[in-house]
Amino acid sequence: MLDQHLTPDDMALFTRLRMTAFGEAVIDIANDPTYDQWTFSQKIRHALEQETAARTERRVLKLLKASRTPNPAACVEDIHYLDGRNLNRELVARLAACRWIDQTHNLVILGKSSVGKSYLAQALVNAACRRDYSARYYRLDDLANQLAVYHRQDAQRLTFLTGLHTCDLLVLDDFLTTPITGETAADLLNILAAREGRGSTVVTSQFDPEDWYRSLHDAVIAESILNRIVSNAELVQLDGPNMRRHTHTETAS
Repeated sequence: MLDQHLTPDDMALFTRLRMTAFGEAVIDIANDPTYDQWTFSQKIRHALEQETAARTERRVLKLLKASRTPNPAACVEDIHYLDGRNLNRELVARLAACRWIDQTHNLVILGKSSVGKSYLAQALVNAACRRDYSARYYRLDDLANQLAVYHRQDAQRLTFLTGLHTCDLLVLDDFLTTPITGETAADLLNILAAREGRGSTVVTSQFDPEDWYRSLHDAVIAESILNRIVSNAELVQLDGPNMRRHTHTETAS
């Protein structure tokens, strides 16, 4: 029986089987003399590794898209450790390992405008997705606007809320930078209550937690929101230079 070498014409079969990366690797192996000395097991293992890597990448991209993070490329590897930032590699590595998500602990990132709070939160979303956690990312104002679009009993609203309740990681960026309505505060409390013991929440804010009361008109709801976020949260206080200006200067140079 003649030995029929695999060629790129055979890719259609692998694509139909949803094994594109495996097929590309097998065809490369069959037509590249570099692999002639490899054992059959080595060739199969290499092709499987290529397929596994491709599927993992697709899964991460899908999770990042679902997260709605404004900067999917933000990653902990690109964080700048400048003097005075109160940020070090050990802390970032520990947060990027996502054990706190396993334990459904929260994270509060504080600091003045432009010190890199949002970028750190976005980088942690990226780290979480790479570890196969689901995530959602919203500026608090945008979340309030999104909820306002739906009627109370709208099926789309229920689906939207279910996604917020059940995701492994919820990021609320620019938390209480401006006052919110009583209706939004009640929605926020319900979201946080539904997430207790089910997922982790990251909050970024320019204001310390004890100052959040100024943006919440109902003292009871304010206390409940504060307790649900802070009671099991790690606080990271960022400081240092304006990171937007630093990044712009670095890019320009």
